[in-house]
Amino acid sequence: MAIVRKLGLLLAALSVVSLGLIVTTADAAACKYNNGLACPQATPCCSLHGHCGNSRVACAVGCNAAASFNGRCVRSLGTAQQLTDGPGANGKPRPVPSLPNGAFKVVGNTGVAAQHIALVTPTKMLIIDKAEANPVKLPSGISAYNAEYDLVTNNIRLLDVTTNTFCSGGGFLPNGTMISAGGAEARKSRAFATEGGFQSLRMWNPCDDGTCEWMENPADPAWTMTGNRWYVSITTLPSGELFILGGSNESLAINSLATNNPTWEIYPKPANVKAADYTPNFMQFMVDSLPNNLYPNVYSLPDGNIFIFANQKSMIFNVAKNEVIKRMPDLPGGPRSYPLTGSHILLPLDPAKNYAHEILVCGGSEAKTEKSKALQSCGRINLADADPQWEMDEMPTPRLMGDAIALADGKIMFLNGCMTGYAGFRHGHDPVFTPAVYDPAAPHGQRFTEWEPSNIARMYHSVAMLLPDGSVFVAGSNENSEVRLKDVPFPTEYRVENFTPPYLSTDLARPEIVSKVPEKVAYAQKVSVTVDVKDTSKYDPEVVFMLGHRGFVTHSTHMSQRMTKLVAQATHTEGTKITYEVAMPPNANIMPPGPHYMHMLNNGVPSVAVHFLLN
Repeated sequence: MAIVRKLGLLLAALSVVSLGLIVTTADAAACKYNNGLACPQATPCCSLHGHCGNSRVACAVGCNAAASFNGRCVRSLGTAQQLTDGPGANGKPRPVPSLPNGAFKVVGNTGVAAQHIALVTPTKMLIIDKAEANPVKLPSGISAYNAEYDLVTNNIRLLDVTTNTFCSGGGFLPNGTMISAGGAEARKSRAFATEGGFQSLRMWNPCDDGTCEWMENPADPAWTMTGNRWYVSITTLPSGELFILGGSNESLAINSLATNNPTWEIYPKPANVKAADYTPNFMQFMVDSLPNNLYPNVYSLPDGNIFIFANQKSMIFNVAKNEVIKRMPDLPGGPRSYPLTGSHILLPLDPAKNYAHEILVCGGSEAKTEKSKALQSCGRINLADADPQWEMDEMPTPRLMGDAIALADGKIMFLNGCMTGYAGFRHGHDPVFTPAVYDPAAPHGQRFTEWEPSNIARMYHSVAMLLPDGSVFVAGSNENSEVRLKDVPFPTEYRVENFTPPYLSTDLARPEIVSKVPEKVAYAQKVSVTVDVKDTSKYDPEVVFMLGHRGFVTHSTHMSQRMTKLVAQATHTEGTKITYEVAMPPNANIMPPGPHYMHMLNNGVPSVAVHFLLN
């Protein structure tokens, strides 16, 4: 068997050499998570934690030289992405990025601490903080704690809000209206004043002219909250209604039986039920998952059911019947929900795989102590399997309070967070500066790489989101119970970073969607889309369309975030312009209604996304 294995490895190495790519070194030691091989040239350094990477961290102190490419802990320059991705379907290599590990750049200032964010138009980001003494002031002279951030100018417009938005949830209606619900207690000081937000509901009707404002606690009884909800999760259902789940009855460090709100309800309320007669639905799962069950993760499924994860537990649930369909096995390794917060994401869907829903959960913390270690393990589960089980993997480094976002090419970027402690004011330590990137299509054990680190610590109350131009918006971090700008280990952070993924720095011109896409698109509709791939002299066109919903982001929870590949057929070519018939998702179970962004990618390089309402 040993001879057969060595022969197989030799043949594999020779097949790669035949493409002109030297992958490994003879007689090298094996890097722990690289299937018994030394690291390849694309990701040459065997990091301290046993993953191959090409970042400064992977190649720094602790790197295993014997298991690294050519026996040295030296970064590979210029060809990393080409070698990682391999040749395209046409036999030619992929475009080569000038920034093979991406780059962070400070571009602006949020004015208010970025505890929650929502992309409400292609150029406007809502920044939502709790009521606190931010340096920026409203005309009344009190501190603002909500702002609208302009992604083009990097300027802010301060917003007035009367209820405390601290640790609220959010979601989008089919018409693009953003709902913020829940919050915390009333607060008043010389610097700020706010009414209680535990049962508050706020509506934001997006605009581009700087005139839109919050509408709070509408008089319509359909939007009446039934009880206090702090750390509440909100998910858009295929019906277009909002599913409101969990939370606690008061502000606290960790949930308990006495403070738990183990119920769910729907917004808007049914028209035939009076608000006074409406009773939220009890959910035993939200008791079983105590105490680490705040901000549970919820995803709608192709069959109309939903998947719910909290702590280490998960289940498939039927909303219409208020019925548990199936309990999943517990995820090994430790708690993964607030305050031992991990990163959660629904992996991008693919019609070629019958839209199989796979959930990825990474990181968390061992316990609610100052010195507890963040978890390094990840679990991935395919809900389409007859008997779904968690497949375990490991990140390059442990991570607590990290964000997981689906990039334009379907890879998953993990960023922000720390390696010690737990979520809460001044309880997180040892920030993680280096992003980890997960390729869902790569073989098990080879899915993670690392990119260029930031130099800004982003831990508790930090956020990140994919932007329409394919870059990543990164903001927030406030380890302090109130605004602190100095004399603390981690001051309140207002700087905005923009991260440029490698796919935005290649030698291939960015493609462009040049035809007008309707503002409203129906399910199963076939839309004619003309794209300009700009240049075909070096790379033959390889076009893919990806559709995504960005959701509402807070506390490492990306509510309703999801992405799917679209079916597209070329119908006409004229020079570098190609017209495609692009089929929208077949139904709302795949992508619930609301605002969506569609990228076209050529050889992995994305266009700027177009925005429309899918209904």
